[in-house]
Amino acid sequence: MTDPNSAVPVGSRRERYLVAPLGAPPEADRLFARLAEDSATTVHRVVTTAPAFAVVEMDADRAAMLTMSGAVHVEPDLPLRYASPVQDPAVIPPGEVAKVPFLVTGSDGRPLEGAEVYLMHETFPLRGVTGADGRVVIDTPAGVLPAVDGVHVKPRYDYWAVWLGRPDLSTGAPNLVTCPSFAETFPGFPQRPLDGWARRAMRFDALPPTFRGDGVRIAIVDSGASVEHPDLQGRVVGDRDRWFDPVGHGTHVAGIIGGADDGHGVVGVVPEAVLHSCRIFPDGRFSDLIEAIDHCIAEKIDVINLSLGNAQPSALVAARIEQARQAGIACVAAAGSSGGPVMFPASMPTVLAVAAIGKLGGYPPESFHATRVYGVPTVDGYFSASFTCHGPEIDVCAPGVAIVSSVPPSHYAAWDGTSFAAPYVTGLAALLLAHHPDFRSRWANRDSARVDRLFELIKGSCRPLALGGMSRSGAGLPDAVAALGLVPPVTTSPPAHPILAELWTMMAQSGLIPVSVPTVGSPVHLQPAHFGAPAYFPGHGSPGQGSPGQGSPGQGSPGQGSPGHGSPGHGDGAGQRDGHDQPSRITLTAPAGEPLDPLRAAMRSAGLLPQNN
Repeated sequence: MTDPNSAVPVGSRRERYLVAPLGAPPEADRLFARLAEDSATTVHRVVTTAPAFAVVEMDADRAAMLTMSGAVHVEPDLPLRYASPVQDPAVIPPGEVAKVPFLVTGSDGRPLEGAEVYLMHETFPLRGVTGADGRVVIDTPAGVLPAVDGVHVKPRYDYWAVWLGRPDLSTGAPNLVTCPSFAETFPGFPQRPLDGWARRAMRFDALPPTFRGDGVRIAIVDSGASVEHPDLQGRVVGDRDRWFDPVGHGTHVAGIIGGADDGHGVVGVVPEAVLHSCRIFPDGRFSDLIEAIDHCIAEKIDVINLSLGNAQPSALVAARIEQARQAGIACVAAAGSSGGPVMFPASMPTVLAVAAIGKLGGYPPESFHATRVYGVPTVDGYFSASFTCHGPEIDVCAPGVAIVSSVPPSHYAAWDGTSFAAPYVTGLAALLLAHHPDFRSRWANRDSARVDRLFELIKGSCRPLALGGMSRSGAGLPDAVAALGLVPPVTTSPPAHPILAELWTMMAQSGLIPVSVPTVGSPVHLQPAHFGAPAYFPGHGSPGQGSPGQGSPGQGSPGQGSPGHGSPGHGDGAGQRDGHDQPSRITLTAPAGEPLDPLRAAMRSAGLLPQNN
């Protein structure tokens, strides 16, 4: 028995902070020396590239004292997380327990080892992992089984995740779950190259075969990249200690961007780009991200993929990203996959923020990916992912549901998340830098103007999608063919009257009138309205409850005023507007008790229908 006198009382733990002087460089040296001598602080390391800072461990009171001095900037060195959906398993409450056995096999009857099995309840998931025999027993609080919403089974690799809704579970014989293989959906895969929906959605499949991103340098700041994978052998440069991937997240991202074009497996968007792996996960923090960006600046990287983030911003990270932009480095970031506000650094205006979409038919109907649908899909099957973070910061959307790519050591997995939408846009950015004539002439210099032009081309190529407003899809889905200037410019323009322009926008998004992709500088600006719609699956990734934007329309004639930063949420506000080049926002309303029909409401607001029609 443990002696109670030897027990240690629970106190407050010390936290990690980033500490930077607000004065000249000599002040930094003196500050760091004092911190090193202070018994109340532990200096883990000092980063000397400007602005210099120290990673310091101390208690909150000490951090507050330093902040109050007015001579020091102090911010938490917060942990980063992947921009992928996370299911946190529950701790089983005390009481009677029911044991629920499972047997997970492939469609070929083979038991699947390492498959995660989740019992999804409205308040918590319960989790187990299969052994070598494909079996696992999950302890469940008595009385919960009738209230289980579904069973989510996620194999480690090579098979689709399965969703079983409203399951009738046995506590005696094992509950058999069969997962279909990728080869059933993609005949010949992986011996043949994958022909997935994502490449077709952004029209990478329609590009000339010579467009391969030759020589563009891409940094993947992530969990590493497994160079043992057949799709990544010889594809990743840098220190070998940055290649090991204990998680698989970075390997999956790397396959999307630059998987080898060798006749099998996953072919990346830019198979001849140069991939740099900057491993900061697991346990990556803001300080690690800053050092990774420093490395990218030193190595003259062209594009940084950031499939990561935190709900809180960092001034020091923001400063480094701006330094990278001034050096001509474009940062493409995942918006986040919590279903809430856009994460940092995607929330920065100088970072290209990418939301996630899916496509009906891009996965087996019984797979878990079918639960990711938010709202009403478009006529050609695109839908906003229920988990995607959303808000006015979203720039574009890209495929992020049922994305098949490489995982260690030599397998493939289908994952969801904005983590896997961002790499497609990163790949497109690399294609533009390698093959668009603008970057061999006026925008050839490595500076912020190059980055701005790159983002303009990507957003200007987008096909607008009516998926609940720009807060969920931004400018829309980028089109690689249009971005590279391989299609003629748009000639169709919306009407001048703002209400009719809104109507024109909705009809264009619905496919009722033909519209080409606008080129940069075109007067065409499609701004879809926000129409809330219930998710097909209510238990996952519900939309945030942001308040409507405040303020009146921008000043000037119709066609002026740009979106402000009011969060769309579920309200009627028009949002703040200033600037130029956007039609004024129109708030659409329906008579009391009548569902809001976008087309009818626009016509009624324009006086084309009586109010009671």
